[in-house]
Amino acid sequence: MEVAPSPRKQGPGLKSWRPQVRSGIAIAFTRASPTSSVYPRELGAYKLMRRLFEAGLVCSVLVACCCAQTPALQVLPWNGRRAAVSLTFDDADSVQLDRVVPLLNRHHLRGTFFVTVSKLTRLDEWRKAQRQGHEIGNHSVSHEHSATLTRVSEEIQVEDAKRFLDSNFKSDVCIFAYPYEESSPGLAFWVRRYDFAARGWRGGGELLYVRPDAEPDWYSLPSQPSYTRYDATVYKGWIDKAISLGAWTTFQMHGIDDPATGWEPVPATTFASVLDYLTTQERQGLWVAPFGVVAAYFRAQRIVQQAEPHSVDGCKQLAWDLPHPFPVGVVLKVRVRQGTRLFQRARELHPDRHGIYSVSFDARELVIRGGL
Repeated sequence: MEVAPSPRKQGPGLKSWRPQVRSGIAIAFTRASPTSSVYPRELGAYKLMRRLFEAGLVCSVLVACCCAQTPALQVLPWNGRRAAVSLTFDDADSVQLDRVVPLLNRHHLRGTFFVTVSKLTRLDEWRKAQRQGHEIGNHSVSHEHSATLTRVSEEIQVEDAKRFLDSNFKSDVCIFAYPYEESSPGLAFWVRRYDFAARGWRGGGELLYVRPDAEPDWYSLPSQPSYTRYDATVYKGWIDKAISLGAWTTFQMHGIDDPATGWEPVPATTFASVLDYLTTQERQGLWVAPFGVVAAYFRAQRIVQQAEPHSVDGCKQLAWDLPHPFPVGVVLKVRVRQGTRLFQRARELHPDRHGIYSVSFDARELVIRGGL
């Protein structure tokens, strides 16, 4: 904690206060002894003011320390990796099955495909891509501009598409991408009802990189659209910046090579080069994962970090509520102080060889013993 009192004119014979620092925290103030020229009344007022200031400062420091150190638990961002990148592809164009999915599989990477239901063909092949670990997201029924939608059609675009996807992919599809990155109050209402995260707002600059301490709008998460004119160095720069910031960024892509395959198609050689670079960075600690997987981990991380600890039978307990809807099976990576024991559902958790614990977000609680 830094203490930076505003400059004041010194009284006669009084030297300026200076912070006394212990363990990196300013906990008291000292001053040089007053000279004989200080009047008794002036000295008494000075001492009283100093004591009141020190008392307030110590109280604020103690409160800050309690909040920061109890419980002694750190949720690791980005699944314990350095940063995160998600690859998303829109509209369910056939080229994504023909070229994108095979290339991703060859690089052992998984992407998110926001499908427009009215354009969806080759359903069995999309189901196969889902079984291979690729993520299916809702991109509306018919990809309309938000300004053209009525109150009724806003609901249809979100709800009917979700029902179709849930039924045909045998899963709870609860992520959304706004067509044309356009929204409206009515459209956003239905997205919030049926989804836990949505890709929407584009933003700019560093706002395209979501840091682990951010409080984002979960229903308008940023993405970076690809353009045909971009070469591989542009996308590698996005990746490098995410790593340097310890942040998450999302790529938004459509077609490959031929303009007939989708909006602003990425040259095939550029796309392959980007995947090669992602694979290299993944080996060095980058997390490359589908949009919904990263969003779910990040949202769960922020919920647990903000949970209030309560004392129960000499232990500390964290409890939290699950958003609805929300994916099941989210597991957080956690590190604790030496001597700390963790329990969930009355069973003790044990760390891996790196000292990292796996905490179930579905459990809604975590009991912490010792190390506090």
